[in-house]
Amino acid sequence: MAPLLAVAASLTILVLAASAAAQTGPVRRPAIEALGDSQCVRLATSDLGRRQGRLLEPGAAELVLATDGEPLRIPATSVDALWTEGTSCKQGAVVGAILGLGVAAGAAGFGEEDVEQTELWVACLGIGTAGGAVVGTIFGAAIPRWKRRYP
Repeated sequence: MAPLLAVAASLTILVLAASAAAQTGPVRRPAIEALGDSQCVRLATSDLGRRQGRLLEPGAAELVLATDGEPLRIPATSVDALWTEGTSCKQGAVVGAILGLGVAAGAAGFGEEDVEQTELWVACLGIGTAGGAVVGTIFGAAIPRWKRRYP
């Protein structure tokens, strides 16, 4: 009985490992189909290297990029990596909120023993954090950032 159980367990492990290996490859098609018209993209292929430009014709089979010269047609199956251009709004908001919190804490007298009005102190911290987040978001919107979409 034990050898039969060992063989069954071994076969189960081999079948599960083979089916799991089939699922590990990154799926290129959803990333390419999610691209919008006139979106700024950067992609890497083994033939052309890294290229970037505005997407003239998004498609599942072929991408057409507007580059310095004439439009560049790239088969979707040759895309090894894909990035889209975005902004740094989230990072700006986080950095701005932290800086705003620090400035508000300093202005409200954080750490001083004579602070008696707790509500005012908490309000200053909240306003400083929110204001810093808003200012950071505005600065982050002006900073471009490439976001990896594939793989």
